[in-house]
Amino acid sequence: MSKIPEQTIEEIRTKTDIVDLIGEHVRLTKRGKNWFGLCPFHGESTPSFSVSEEKQLFHCFGCGASGNAITFVMDIDNRPFTEAVVHLAERLDIPIDASVEMGSQSEKEVAHKQMYEAHEFAANFYNHLLLNTVEGEKAYQYLEQRGFTRENIEKYNIGWALDDWEALSSLLQRQGFDMNEMEQAGLVIQRDNGTGFFDRFRGRVMFPLYDDHGTIVGFSGRVLEKSDKEAKYLNSPETPIFEKGRLLYNFHRARLNVRKKGNVIVFEGFMDTLTADRHGLENTVAVMGTALSDTQLIKLKRITNDLIICCDGDNAGWEASKRFAELVMQKGFSLKIAVLPNKMDPDDYISENGIEAFQEKIINRPHTYMSFILAYAKKSKNLSHENDVLQYIHEVMEELSGGLTPVEKDMMLRQLSMDTNVSVDALEQQYAKAAGKAVRKTQSDNFSEPSVPIIQQRKQSISATGRAERLLLSHMLNDGSLFDTIQNHHEELFVHDDYTTIYIRLAGFYEQYGAPDFHRFAETIEDRGLRRIVLEAAVMERDPEHAEQEVEDCVVHLKKHRIQQQITQKMHESKDAEKMNDLPAALQLAREIIQLRKSLSAM
Repeated sequence: MSKIPEQTIEEIRTKTDIVDLIGEHVRLTKRGKNWFGLCPFHGESTPSFSVSEEKQLFHCFGCGASGNAITFVMDIDNRPFTEAVVHLAERLDIPIDASVEMGSQSEKEVAHKQMYEAHEFAANFYNHLLLNTVEGEKAYQYLEQRGFTRENIEKYNIGWALDDWEALSSLLQRQGFDMNEMEQAGLVIQRDNGTGFFDRFRGRVMFPLYDDHGTIVGFSGRVLEKSDKEAKYLNSPETPIFEKGRLLYNFHRARLNVRKKGNVIVFEGFMDTLTADRHGLENTVAVMGTALSDTQLIKLKRITNDLIICCDGDNAGWEASKRFAELVMQKGFSLKIAVLPNKMDPDDYISENGIEAFQEKIINRPHTYMSFILAYAKKSKNLSHENDVLQYIHEVMEELSGGLTPVEKDMMLRQLSMDTNVSVDALEQQYAKAAGKAVRKTQSDNFSEPSVPIIQQRKQSISATGRAERLLLSHMLNDGSLFDTIQNHHEELFVHDDYTTIYIRLAGFYEQYGAPDFHRFAETIEDRGLRRIVLEAAVMERDPEHAEQEVEDCVVHLKKHRIQQQITQKMHESKDAEKMNDLPAALQLAREIIQLRKSLSAM
């Protein structure tokens, strides 16, 4: 196995546009020389993540994450160094020897690799059965009736699982896959008597589920005919590579289109997204289940602030829209809710009326959050009945009190007055009471549950000793000859263990590479915390013309700090010795303290 040549690594790093790369994961806005966005490594509502096009570096002022293009891929995708380089090489069409050493992998990574490979194998097997066998003809006809062409089927890798207990499991076994791992991957199920395995998916049209990078991590299987005995859709279970709360269907395809169009449409079901996508509406995603998670919203927030919810038009769809909308509003999105008529779902509407009508009449005419809440509350009420009128007003006030602008409040009160024949003045008084109650509740919540994320993101000040360590490391990273000088004259340099670890690693790096290259050195460090220290030090302002003086000042400061630590420690020991009536030990420690103080004064 060969290693990637250093000149190739350098070419990949320098040719990668870090703004373009990170822009695929984070929505960036240019301010001055740098680009800013929400950090992809921790949840935040105010952008503290900076990307420097000039330096080809990123830094988060909230959590401290720092790096270059290669380390960004390592961190965002949890890839080892070599895999990150290969990924960027493929992105740039830079040829790399296929036999390059991909680094040692843990048992967990090997297991995951088998799971990914098995899902790819299963998807190809299902697709072959659908397109090329007699057994798949009925499923193929079903898809044709739903409007799918052969080109669509190939694009989405749709397949057919035979109505056979061991079609896939026996094939996986013959291919050498570990069947216990295949059970963990959700493709097969072990028999109760432990004698073997059988297929999880049987007699279903198979739709692959992809992660953010376009890798198959699971399946959703649909029966051809409705039955009371089995579910219409059967999804893969939660596995080490598939978590439905983290996955958004079609995110890998929609991401760039969302950035181009400026908004994203969120559906309840993946079939809605498939139908929209094959008709040319390419900025849609779907949740995998009935919930919309914080993780999914954070993922969407990185690429757009404008979100349109479009659930089914039945009662369950209205309920889902309300749940989704409440979560989305909490995350600070600009939200719209598109509502479908006649209990239709997006798939049905597009199939019956066409994509143009769907965009013009549904997507382009959405509700605001306020108007949706009004429509939701009114939907189940008979406003000719007094109790329903009172309940309608109560529900709207509960939902909207305290969260409206003056204009929105005025519009809401006028609409309520028109709907109920209650005067605007009376409604305004009711609103004031509801708003006061909402404020008191918010204050109570804030008092009892302090905001942890804000505390975590507060930038910590660096001590004089910390600054000295960082400045010293900065010079060592950028000047190899200076590193040799420091190494030859000072046995013990740094106070903190992290800096000592980096110093030892840097010595090994200079032995191997000779010349300073903080980018390359940072890429050799897998620990994110240590890598952050390296990159913060590397870009720290220093004075190259007076480097020797700065270094000497740092060394002296750190020596003084260590001596002060020794004095403090010996004073504690001396007090302990006096308590134990060990006068000789106390006297000896006193002498040592005096000598240390003399050496400190002489510096």
